[in-house]
Amino acid sequence: MNVLAHRLAVPLDEAALAARLLDGFRAGSLDPLGGVTRPAWSALESACHRLWAEAGEAHGLARHVDAVGNCWLAPPGLGDAPAMATGSHLDSVPQGGNFDGAAGTVAGLLCALRAARDGIPLRAVALRGEESPWFGAPYVGTRAAFGALEPAELATPRRDSGLTLAQHIAEQGGDARAAGAGVALPEIQRTTMFWELHIEQGPVLLDRDLPAAAVSAVRGHIRFPRARCLGEAGHSGVVPRHLRRDPAMAVAELLMDLDGIWARSLQEGNDLVVTAGLVMTEAEASTATRIPAEVRFALDIRSANADVLDGMRGFLARRCADIGRSRGVEFTLGTRVEAAPIRLDAAGHDAIQAALATPYSTVSGAGHDAAEFARRGTPAAMVFVRNAHGSHNPREAMEVSDLMLGVEAMYAAIRARA
Repeated sequence: MNVLAHRLAVPLDEAALAARLLDGFRAGSLDPLGGVTRPAWSALESACHRLWAEAGEAHGLARHVDAVGNCWLAPPGLGDAPAMATGSHLDSVPQGGNFDGAAGTVAGLLCALRAARDGIPLRAVALRGEESPWFGAPYVGTRAAFGALEPAELATPRRDSGLTLAQHIAEQGGDARAAGAGVALPEIQRTTMFWELHIEQGPVLLDRDLPAAAVSAVRGHIRFPRARCLGEAGHSGVVPRHLRRDPAMAVAELLMDLDGIWARSLQEGNDLVVTAGLVMTEAEASTATRIPAEVRFALDIRSANADVLDGMRGFLARRCADIGRSRGVEFTLGTRVEAAPIRLDAAGHDAIQAALATPYSTVSGAGHDAAEFARRGTPAAMVFVRNAHGSHNPREAMEVSDLMLGVEAMYAAIRARA
């Protein structure tokens, strides 16, 4: 047996390797203000890429860094042949948790090691820059690998350094021209399917006491980040109800109506989430004894079903008009931001679900690199792993034992697909 074959045959304590890598990622990116901070295309992100790649190389995988800085690990002899890929990202939000992205990158490595031993062609990848705070947009590393970045994006400064995305790509050894060339990198062109494990960023699996779930879709959204309701200011004690033009009450009525249709939609079996992340009167003039003249608010409506989003768009327009007439106010919703729902690969989803001890399917309310692969024509599948305390905060809490159950399910699906 040659040395490389011997490396692949040696039994591996996968849980210990996962814990060691996750601890290493945390230690290398602790933020003095709390949590971890791994900026996209930073020395900290690159150090985590090296730690991850060295673990793969120690067990016989070959490292390759693409033109924009994403790091790939492949089994011996695969070369440039088409193959599936698995992984996630290693950047974090500022003062975030240690498992968002990192858990999936570790899972990808473990699956690639298993695949190498089993003779299955599979690459693992650690992607750059998935989180939007750094350059004002998400999935930057994946979109760069597809050659899909716009010149304005490459000229965007990173929030903490002032250097542009193009400068940071170059600083970490990449070629920014490839990120905006309009052609996918060779590494993407030879990827036949993408698999991603990710912590669930909400409480559903925790509430159901389930360690993992298959993900069927990523929700699309309709957002109104700068909506306004205009009324007329007045004294709180002297203007009777029928003469008021009160935007606060109008917005409250609209939000209660939206909450009501949300509840009815769920009862009918439709996927829907509604959030008003901003509701505020004029800070400089508001008092407890004044009817406000204006309320600014934001709406975020999400669903995995495009028809549901279409229905909500129409309902919102009708209710704003009706409430405006009855209360003497005017709604101006402002610029609408939309993204269509993404259906993930059905066969991959079913294979993951079948491999779970307790089969369960869910949808993702947040975006992921897998969804970007799927949106651009590469089939993709996802598994969620239970996580306490939400995400994008230092309190993310994932058990390595849950991670390993997710790896088992994802690798079973990969093996079935191969």
